[in-house]
Amino acid sequence: MKKLLLSMSLAAFALTACSSGVVDLKPVSAGQNIKHVCLKGSVKAAPDHFIDALTRSLKNKNISAELVKNKSTCAHVLFFNVRGNSNIIARAKFELKTMETKQSLGSLSYKRRGDEKERVDQVGLQGQTDLMINQLFQ
Repeated sequence: MKKLLLSMSLAAFALTACSSGVVDLKPVSAGQNIKHVCLKGSVKAAPDHFIDALTRSLKNKNISAELVKNKSTCAHVLFFNVRGNSNIIARAKFELKTMETKQSLGSLSYKRRGDEKERVDQVGLQGQTDLMINQLFQ
């Protein structure tokens, strides 16, 4: 009975993880109280309005953001690597670091697959960035 319950719980967890799109999550501690981040990453393979969607998602979490080339002036930097077409994200990686100690405060990886494909058709790019930022800054 215990094995059945354990296997059902693991199966439900696996299905939930596949449906959310977030595959590797280390959320930022709520005690960090981050109010501003600098954004650093390449937007060459990102959707057209990715930075706008990302800054809106961060603003919903009461975090201001700016895209920077020189990260030395920032206390916290959100590094990103995003791949997709002009409208949606196919894969993304985010890592928030404090520049004082170069320590990672949180990270996540995202893949559009499974049930997430259907969800993205409904919510679009903004829904994707909202999901990722809500997961990263829980």
